Amino acid sequence: MFAELTAAASTLKAAADITQALLALKTDAAVSAKVVELNGVIANVQQQLFQAQADYTAIQSRLKELEADIEKFQNWEQEKQRYQLHQLTEGTVVYRIKPDMQGSEPVHNLCPNCYQNGVKSILQKYGIQHGHHSVTCPNPNCRAVFLCEKQARRVMPPSPNTTHHW
Repeated sequence: MFAELTAAASTLKAAADITQALLALKTDAAVSAKVVELNGVIANVQQQLFQAQADYTAIQSRLKELEADIEKFQNWEQEKQRYQLHQLTEGTVVYRIKPDMQGSEPVHNLCPNCYQNGVKSILQKYGIQHGHHSVTCPNPNCRAVFLCEKQARRVMPPSPNTTHHW
């Protein structure tokens, strides 16, 4: 299509050049008026062809973007099959890599919010929240925090200076 549009534009340019040559050869007022009119028509067609070329280029660019999106979606569909829901603690679920899909990767969990949006965000240790160990999503668009197991209470041994009265 692009080649045809380019060829048509070249042909019209040649026709315009010919009409210009005719205009130079004939001085008859009626012929001159028709040549000017013809030049206007040819210029209009050339403009339409240039616009068609620009539209075609934009469509080709958009097509490449959509093809890349489809490939990304297909890759995510394959990747997400490697994970399953896993309960960290009551009320907290994440996606954990399936043992048979793990290979040499360490066990890891994905943020369920990002997972649903087609983003693979591996949860990272965050610290203690409300008496629980916690993990956080590193995705700057999410930053969700998930509670894990309860923090174990430390039993402090008696200090050596304490005397016991038994």
